[in-house]
Amino acid sequence: MHPRRPSPTDSHELQPWRRRAAAAGWALLLAALLAYLALGEPPDLTLFWDAFFDAGHTPLFGFVALAILGLLRTRRPHSEGSSTWWQAFALTAALGAVTEILQFFQPSRDPSVEDFLRDVAGSGAWLLITAAAWPGRSGAAPVRTLRGRVTAVTVAVLLVLVAGAHLATTAVLYVERNRARPTLFALDGSWWEQRLVHEHDSVLTPHTGPPRLEASFHEPLARLDLKPGTYPGVAFDEPYPDWSGYRRLAFTVVSDLDAPLALSIRIHDAAHDQRYRDRFNRQLVISRGVNRIVIPVDDIRFAPDRREMDMQQIRGIIVFGYRLRTATHVYVSALRLE
Repeated sequence: MHPRRPSPTDSHELQPWRRRAAAAGWALLLAALLAYLALGEPPDLTLFWDAFFDAGHTPLFGFVALAILGLLRTRRPHSEGSSTWWQAFALTAALGAVTEILQFFQPSRDPSVEDFLRDVAGSGAWLLITAAAWPGRSGAAPVRTLRGRVTAVTVAVLLVLVAGAHLATTAVLYVERNRARPTLFALDGSWWEQRLVHEHDSVLTPHTGPPRLEASFHEPLARLDLKPGTYPGVAFDEPYPDWSGYRRLAFTVVSDLDAPLALSIRIHDAAHDQRYRDRFNRQLVISRGVNRIVIPVDDIRFAPDRREMDMQQIRGIIVFGYRLRTATHVYVSALRLE
């Protein structure tokens, strides 16, 4: 009869260098993940990349949880049951809370409860999947029954789906925006437009036209109420970006005011450096009645003073008043490329 060979679980003193190496490896992984969290930036300032990086909290903190779990198990290799997993989850959740609180002191970052919840969802999901697949000894595995494993995996999948819902709806938003072209904004109050249209000292009310002109004007209109202020207006963010195959931007502004109203329109691309001369600017004098606004795409392309505007990367349109002393209003039709 041959003597049984000792296993790594038989003694804390057996191969201590392996435990130290494992601990160092988990610590390096944890440090790398936290460094990426602190220093990583989206490659582009768009809704999609913002949503993509927000969704990235889920897998990132899933791996953070696994790194913390690995560190705990190198210190206590003989721990049994689910206590180590719960400790890893609690530590990861606490770390997620700390990282969000620290963003109060970072000018380029904003703390977010939603990001913290994604951190928690990611850590919980990754730990649940790991626990369900854990090949521990009988009685030592954190999840010990088939039913428990199925439940753990189901909950993990639900956590990932909920955490990724914002990214999924953002992707659908882009699909709907692209399907609408050559209409950039119909101003009909659709859910995806609501995420891209932003009012500043103004209120945009869809399906509202001037009563006396509504019968003779067959295109749907939205009422734009402008409050007194320096730059009251409405910003149309991230329109369909590729205007290179079109000749002009067109829309209609209807006024039932007795006096003309001066508005301005600005258009910029992804490379805009925030200088006035690095974008398209034009003043619009809105007279009583129907005002058809047509802007040639070439006028927009050659508007910047030091370069051509990238007509495949248009990022924003803003229509606004300047130093309005009293409240006023106009009616605006859909913005379309022709």
